[in-house]
Amino acid sequence: MVNKYFIQRNRCPLCNSKNIKQIFNKTHEEIKTNEFFSLHLNKRFPYKILGYVNFSVNKCFECDLIFQKNILNKKYSEKFYDEYIDHKKVIKKKKNNNNVRLNYKEAFFFKKIFQEKRNIKVLEFGAGVGTWAIAMKNEGYKIETIELSKSRRNFLKKKRIKAFKDIRSIKKKYDLIYSDQTFEHLADPGIIIKKLSKLVKKDGFIFFKIPSGQFLENKLNDRYFAQKDAITPFEHINVFKSKTIKKISNQISFKQIWTCRL
Repeated sequence: MVNKYFIQRNRCPLCNSKNIKQIFNKTHEEIKTNEFFSLHLNKRFPYKILGYVNFSVNKCFECDLIFQKNILNKKYSEKFYDEYIDHKKVIKKKKNNNNVRLNYKEAFFFKKIFQEKRNIKVLEFGAGVGTWAIAMKNEGYKIETIELSKSRRNFLKKKRIKAFKDIRSIKKKYDLIYSDQTFEHLADPGIIIKKLSKLVKKDGFIFFKIPSGQFLENKLNDRYFAQKDAITPFEHINVFKSKTIKKISNQISFKQIWTCRL
């Protein structure tokens, strides 16, 4: 059953180290994943599979990444984001976002780093329904996106935002790569970071926003239950701490910006 629905990550998915240790292990019944999913997913999710693997959390002692060991395989991960989450609700909330603008801080920051540069090319990795991409387009930037979900890619195309399914489709380079709340969802974040780094111009920037996991280990105790937090089952499968981010930054040779937030 593990091979049909899940894969196991027995190395650190960021730095590929084997120097890892299990720091939490309970059944999905014990942490009440079924109850949590019933509130956030639709009835199409195959709830029976929750009994096939435990909710196991590992820690890497090389880069400090905390990650779920048992995750959905590629097929069911795509189903999770494209079929089991109710996209109609998300899109309905965002359908009138054509006139959205960047928040003041980001607008000021991007103008500062690019100064008088023209024709700035931007790639958003994990664009969702395009709120940020549309805001950047409204600011005059040339924006393209990568989005796994077919439903959301179709929505982006209707908004006249180019949407790639994966990195392999892209042959150009960008002045800025932006990602907000995406890397916690990736099965292989280390591989993706290396691929994205090749798409940035020498004088370009990477701007990632990642939920903070500084206090997660204290939370993983006998009273822990499935919830919307830094380690949500099958969704927030990677948790980044300060040491983790420094480790990644050291592997990137060009300018980069990291922004962590809860």
